[in-house]
Amino acid sequence: MTVICNATPLINFAAIARLDILPAIFERIIIPQAVYDETTGSGFPGTPFVLQAIASGWLQVRPVATIAPIIPVELDDGEREAIALAIEIAERRILLDEREARQIAQRLGLQVMGTLGILLLAKNNQTIPQVRPILDNTMNVAQYWVSAALYAQVLQLAGEDI
Repeated sequence: MTVICNATPLINFAAIARLDILPAIFERIIIPQAVYDETTGSGFPGTPFVLQAIASGWLQVRPVATIAPIIPVELDDGEREAIALAIEIAERRILLDEREARQIAQRLGLQVMGTLGILLLAKNNQTIPQVRPILDNTMNVAQYWVSAALYAQVLQLAGEDI
């Protein structure tokens, strides 16, 4: 399965040195140039993991030819390019975490999954034994914010007691 990815899922998993979860679920992940820039520039400590993923071939960088006017300029560059790339290459699956970007992608007919969905899928595929330790680590190390209600809901869906 191929997916387009925004920076946040990459940042979350790279920050906790668990980028390995992604190729275990998705055969190929494509990122636009803006996401590459965001995940390899500005001193991000997970940069070596991202560069290693690119070198191994399961993470690929692809330029975006055009960004349709229907994609709001209020989104950040990575979100805009990821949505535009998904539309451009007709890849309907996209990894996004930010609410506004997710809503726009869904309105444009894209199938959206975020970090929490990836964790649930990883557990369902037996890629990881438990969601909680990885989610906790993501929240603590990557500073990924999850409300208490959503945290409880994800653990319930994972079949893990809160």
